[in-house]
Amino acid sequence: MLHNRCVNGDRRQAVLGIDLGTSGVKVLVVGIDGGVLGRGMAGYPVRVPASGRAETAPADWWLATRSAVHRALAEADRVTVTAMAVAGQMHGVVLVDDRGAPLRPAILWLDQRATAEAATYQELPSEYTAVLGNRPSPGMAGPLLSWLMTHEPGTVRAAWWALQPKDWLRLRLTGQAATDPTDASGTLLFDPGKNAWADPLIDKLGLPREKLPPVRGSAEPGGRLLPGPAADLGLPRGIPVAVGAADTAAALFAAGLKADEAMLNLGSGGQWVVREAEFRPADPTNLYRAVGDGYYRLAPVQNVGVTLDWVRNILGATWGELYDTAARPRHPDAPRFDPYLSPERWSPGATGAWAGLTLAHEREDLMRRSSRRWRSRPATPSRALRIR
Repeated sequence: MLHNRCVNGDRRQAVLGIDLGTSGVKVLVVGIDGGVLGRGMAGYPVRVPASGRAETAPADWWLATRSAVHRALAEADRVTVTAMAVAGQMHGVVLVDDRGAPLRPAILWLDQRATAEAATYQELPSEYTAVLGNRPSPGMAGPLLSWLMTHEPGTVRAAWWALQPKDWLRLRLTGQAATDPTDASGTLLFDPGKNAWADPLIDKLGLPREKLPPVRGSAEPGGRLLPGPAADLGLPRGIPVAVGAADTAAALFAAGLKADEAMLNLGSGGQWVVREAEFRPADPTNLYRAVGDGYYRLAPVQNVGVTLDWVRNILGATWGELYDTAARPRHPDAPRFDPYLSPERWSPGATGAWAGLTLAHEREDLMRRSSRRWRSRPATPSRALRIR
């Protein structure tokens, strides 16, 4: 056991955690006793190169991570980081070459380009899909890889690995490729019951199995911090970097959810989560591997913080302005806000709108209605509520 003792004079031992979210990265420096010593945050844009698409340049992730780590270390002051781990957004896909360099922008979970490819899962014999535990969604890695095989075959051929976002970041830190069951179980290419890649399905889809990384436990070492990234981040070279977990799975583990409790997780998207002891798929919810043993069932909503961030940018508002308007009384003739800027699974054709507008309405009316519709902060750490 490590103890929170002083090293190198009066320096304290600590661990560092990175959460690579959709619109920003969050970093915590935590003492061995569990106390938070330092925090850092930095944002980056979700790029929309065409309607229905959502991407981020991994270089933006790295620049933001470097900034957030430096802020957290500056706040912590006089600590020695002895280990680190990475959590992050689920789904999407990052194609990299044999040096770990991205071959194209990362495609995110919000992306809808692979809608037709997701639909083909429904046409496959149940012997291939019953093991997945998930309802197909265009933003998952399986449909996205199928789309890339058709539309960007040269990029796929050149790729060495097809990774999840947090797994790319850890590759950037360590030079070692891996994923964990919590992220792998959200790809539509993984058998959660067997805790292994679903090879028969992957072969049936004609996808390159050799480009999927090894699967290791979330708490297992995923490599050691390389000298270059260590210098960029201001951390000791060679410290171990744990494989880590998907963001919702990590939040569930931290919340210590019991069998009779549910968790509401709010970030760029939103999820209702309950624990499951056994593999028991049930449409239309998703079933993923939990950290350690067991599973969790998840009912997702796409349009939460990502929609608020869009409103804030469109109206040129600060987060303070947006949330101040939410606390004010609602005008009886306020416009209605439909937040479906990204298609929801239960209503894929729905789109976003402000309805009921008149010449009497002002910018504040739009802010009030949108901020009252969904209340979350995508630039801050996710919040978990235990609800009995």
